[in-house]
Amino acid sequence: MIPLYEIRLLEDWLRDRAPPWFQDAPVGPEIEAYGALADEHLEYVATALRARYAELTPEDGLNLLGAERNFVRYPAESLDAFRQRIIGAWEFWQWAGTEYGLGLALSQLGYNSAIVPVRSYDNTRWSEFDVYLYAGTRSYDGSVEEKNRILAIINQVKPAHTRLATLRYVPSGPLNWNPAGLTWNPPGQVWGAPPVVLYP
Repeated sequence: MIPLYEIRLLEDWLRDRAPPWFQDAPVGPEIEAYGALADEHLEYVATALRARYAELTPEDGLNLLGAERNFVRYPAESLDAFRQRIIGAWEFWQWAGTEYGLGLALSQLGYNSAIVPVRSYDNTRWSEFDVYLYAGTRSYDGSVEEKNRILAIINQVKPAHTRLATLRYVPSGPLNWNPAGLTWNPPGQVWGAPPVVLYP
């Protein structure tokens, strides 16, 4: 339940603006009652207006704003993180259907990502792409729910003419080449755990 945004303006103002002979009983309390009723209506209006702003609305209003923007709150997602996703909804949907938008959606989910067109290594598969996920603000917990959540986000935002070929989570983070010294596997660097194949 959204708490009312309290307003007390007209209850006193109407009584004070009335002629002196109306300010006393029995008319004065009646004027105050009209003012209190008007204040109550203003409280509802102010609360409704306040609930339309993602920065100000409480949790139940935020869930409604999320539904309006076709966003679902992820399990274990903090209220502030969900609020920021809703505030960024315009940018999110503006870039839907693009590679940048896909990366943005995955970053809002809490992952860093690399999106690789399959045509870069197989010219016959021009409409497919691979996704590599790395830990960002969250890491993959191995659950089916999280895997389904990631796949749902990819399918929601990917370009309509494309198809996901593979989805892998790389626990050790992105692999970096060192072009300055042109060294591979420099001393002290060890390979991390192998990627986790999430799709297919």
